[in-house]
Amino acid sequence: MLRIPRVRVISYTVDGERLVAASSKRSLSSRDVSEIFEDMGDDEVEIWIRETLRRGHLSPWEHSVYTFEVICSRVCSHQLVRHRVASYTQLSQRYNERLLEPRDPGFWIGVSERVLKGDREAIDAVSRAFYLGDPDWSWDLRLSMASEYARSVARYWELRLKGLSKEDARYILPQAVATKVVVTMNAREILHFLGLRMCTHAQTEIRLVAWMLREELVKIHPRLFRYAAPYCLIDNNLVSREPATLEDIIEGRKNPSIERCRELVPRDGIRNCILASIKTLEAFRVRPSS
Repeated sequence: MLRIPRVRVISYTVDGERLVAASSKRSLSSRDVSEIFEDMGDDEVEIWIRETLRRGHLSPWEHSVYTFEVICSRVCSHQLVRHRVASYTQLSQRYNERLLEPRDPGFWIGVSERVLKGDREAIDAVSRAFYLGDPDWSWDLRLSMASEYARSVARYWELRLKGLSKEDARYILPQAVATKVVVTMNAREILHFLGLRMCTHAQTEIRLVAWMLREELVKIHPRLFRYAAPYCLIDNNLVSREPATLEDIIEGRKNPSIERCRELVPRDGIRNCILASIKTLEAFRVRPSS
């Protein structure tokens, strides 16, 4: 079952880490930037990246750019596009309705009824086109919602068969319906996006997207994105002698020193707050069995 949401990195600045570090050094060195870039070893890359975090000097991060695809609900995509320092291209409901196929109202009425009985194939059919709910939703609630989603698709095709256009028939669809968005952001904007959306105070689906995106980016540029975290840790790094990675906090190697985070969670509660987000991601990835 291909569940929603999903995130996939498509393209990125290959030498992004070195470029960020060289750009950071650029502000203090009079040498040609190409010389700085070519002469910079891995250890120096790490030093200059850490300096940007300690000083909040994040403009060098803007030189490294990433393009990724997010498959999520319309609820989630409406939150995503509020991050304005980015470019977006989204699947159009006016011109494409393939996520809702087959074009048979009877098929979807049958799916709606079978979902309520826990039929796995029926649930999978709905999951391709809709967000099936947060990990903490009960199984009965998920089935009830999935059944209603399937009925909305049946009504959509009934309206289409009566001659209504795609752009008008879509009014009948709930906001849980899936969409696909190609996003391009620079590393600084990604750090800001993750700072806001990885937090437990973010809505659950976009929080899942944020944690998934960080996982993908750490594989590509670990020197940059191991410092990506909810804003409690980004803010903490501004007042710490040495910046901490998210993993430093999760594994207990370091502790937050700020009195409270932006959401008023006190110092002693910050680590548990982060661990709660991780549990949500883990719960999402466990396929419910009943």
